[in-house]
Amino acid sequence: MGNFFIRIKSINNKYSLHITGAACIGNFVVGLGKLIVGLISLSFFTCVSAFYTFGMVIAKMCALKGIGKSREKQYAHYRLTGIILIVASVLYAIYSTRLLFKPEVPHYGINVGLAIATFTFTEIGLNIRGVIVERKNKELLYHALKMVSLAASLISLVLTQTALLSFTHEDVADYDPSFSNGIMGLLMGCVSTIIGIFMLLRVRGIQCKKQ
Repeated sequence: MGNFFIRIKSINNKYSLHITGAACIGNFVVGLGKLIVGLISLSFFTCVSAFYTFGMVIAKMCALKGIGKSREKQYAHYRLTGIILIVASVLYAIYSTRLLFKPEVPHYGINVGLAIATFTFTEIGLNIRGVIVERKNKELLYHALKMVSLAASLISLVLTQTALLSFTHEDVADYDPSFSNGIMGLLMGCVSTIIGIFMLLRVRGIQCKKQ
């Protein structure tokens, strides 16, 4: 009976790996789409969001690469995933802070704005699915994948807000959404950074218990 449950768990893990691998490809395509739209619309903020998406894909690939390796190597991959998340989130928060002092008002047409919103909602959907798929998996690196997906979803909300405000505020005189976008980006960047710090503290605590 014990071997049966071990076999079932192995099958579930393999299924999760395939789902996560496909989601990484989907996230990369979404990031590429955001980058293209950002370049076309000359929106540096959209490009920054795209590069954050690429960073999260790298973080997920780092976690995936460590699955099945020795315990010590899994610790190393988990820690590196957390570090990538922290670095990307801090840089994002710094850029968002810049918006508070040097406004950048994107002027997307309704079609471009809806395209960006579509990309970001798709990314949020993929990441939330990743959290749900891995919610019951207690393995260390599967937890890392869940945390990265959660952080990526939070950052995607910022660009969604930016895209929607860009073409809905045009009829309101003297309204500058830069401050709102900056505050939202700073908040989500800080929360994502805290998630990364939590990951480092978690793996350190696990290692201390093992020793």
